[in-house]
Amino acid sequence: MAAGGTERNQHCWRCKEVNPGGDKYCQACGASLVQRDNTTRYLCAAAQLSEGYANSAIREFLVEPLRAIPPAPGVDTTAVLREAVASRARRRIRDGVLLGLLAVLLFAGPIVFLPWLVFALLLALVLGRFAMSRRGAAILGIVLLLVVALIAVVGSVGFAALSIFSSLGSRSGSYDSGGTYDSTPTTSDAGGGFSVSLLLTVIVLLSIVAVVAVDQFAVQYLVYNRFSRTDFLADGRTSQHEWERRLRSLGLPTFHLPLQRVAATEHADQRADAADVVVHRGFSPFIGAGVPVHDQLIALPLEPSDEDEEPQPISVTGLHDHVTKAINRLRTTSTLGPGRRLEDLVRREQVLIPADRLVIDHRIVPEILADLDHAPVSRVSVDEARALADAAVEWARYYSCYRVEAWDRDLTTSCYVHAGTDQKMLFLEWRFFALLPIMPVFRAIDQYRDPLLAPLKSTAVELMVLPATIVRRVASVFRRFTPLKQGVNEVMPAKYGADRSLREAAQADRVQSYFQDVDVERYVRILDSTLFRAVGEYLQDRGYSVVEFMKLADPQVNNYDLSGSTLIDSAVGTRSSVNNKKG
Repeated sequence: MAAGGTERNQHCWRCKEVNPGGDKYCQACGASLVQRDNTTRYLCAAAQLSEGYANSAIREFLVEPLRAIPPAPGVDTTAVLREAVASRARRRIRDGVLLGLLAVLLFAGPIVFLPWLVFALLLALVLGRFAMSRRGAAILGIVLLLVVALIAVVGSVGFAALSIFSSLGSRSGSYDSGGTYDSTPTTSDAGGGFSVSLLLTVIVLLSIVAVVAVDQFAVQYLVYNRFSRTDFLADGRTSQHEWERRLRSLGLPTFHLPLQRVAATEHADQRADAADVVVHRGFSPFIGAGVPVHDQLIALPLEPSDEDEEPQPISVTGLHDHVTKAINRLRTTSTLGPGRRLEDLVRREQVLIPADRLVIDHRIVPEILADLDHAPVSRVSVDEARALADAAVEWARYYSCYRVEAWDRDLTTSCYVHAGTDQKMLFLEWRFFALLPIMPVFRAIDQYRDPLLAPLKSTAVELMVLPATIVRRVASVFRRFTPLKQGVNEVMPAKYGADRSLREAAQADRVQSYFQDVDVERYVRILDSTLFRAVGEYLQDRGYSVVEFMKLADPQVNNYDLSGSTLIDSAVGTRSSVNNKKG
């Protein structure tokens, strides 16, 4: 629809209230009419459904008290971490009970346990529960034989011991008519031990089935019903259902202080008068931005356009402000971006710092890291951040980040701009990133799932492979997350720098549709051309020649092949993907 035309009324997706066209929020329930924030809901579901995701989130954000908390746009990090803690506590309780029952079954019914173990290991291999090479499979086969032999011995000893104890308890003697004592057990006494063993085996098996079924049904109802678009609560402790409050509050007292620190950091990040500080420990400093899709690196000699006039000095912060004004004008062209997404384009001023240099030279920037006994700050004043733009500190870089969120905040395009000059040459860098949609497996909570058959099927599969998961469940119960240990005179940068955001850890390996693909390309092209034009205007206004610079904006030179043929590590385009697994 053209700008300025008649706009249709909007129906609220939550309460179905009819709102006037152009409104951004529902007048009845306050829900957003222009974008739905589903990312927190999906990531909370990911914490409940994926043990690996929950454990990695806890290990990254709640274990190290000095680690920086990176910005995660569109995500309530504290809510996701609460869910990760609660799901881990639930799994530990479940696995502890199951391990105890399996131990009883090993001694009470080895004849049942041994075939079950062999069947479970073979089925786990067929289902791909064990990812391994041929050598790994051979090693597993040898280990399997050793385990079978060991369990056979231990089970036989346990069965014999149980039979002996049962027969001793039921053994009775009597005197015959000649006065001789007869201690030979009767046939019914000899079978007493077997009856007790069989009864105990049946009770243990039923208990195992009950534990697995209760867990599967609880998770099913929680993520597919309580995590629906209309019923989801970011803080489960506020639910009106007692069972939900208890289930989503498990383990929270253990991580009370770390969760409080993350919440305080998130609250500080909402300040509009401050700049982000991103301390990273990996290769890429652009934590939370996603995967790279396009970049420009330009070194331009500054030549006056008129030899008779002295050009004005270039200010790096002035150049950033001029670029920002040009990009802000995009907000008024509502039809340029689908769904008027450009109206919500935001700018974040950021300081990007590697952790290994920060811990060594932290005295140079005490406003970011006062001492090694405290975590780096997540925000500094805009003046302090801009001072780094002209500073001689090579490892603390100032960037302007321009971000467009689309597809209900499920796809985000970010542009990072950096500039430097010595008044003889201008260096420009701008890089585009795409934060890809959340993995389909975590988005499946919006699809219909039979409330009875689905958890029954999951229960059956879990029961069949249960003995094959003993090692994993032992690790789940006894694993302790402890901070990294360092010597008295040793400083570990990994204790301070962030690796990636919760949102990045759950992103898919590619865009999910053609429209998402073309939207990323749309925003990259719009912002890229705007940057070229804005920088050219700034240089021209100060008396510099822009002939060579504007040649770089030629479509024949500035090729946006987002289908994967020219862009390194691009995840945008129908033939591109990115590996989201960490080595």
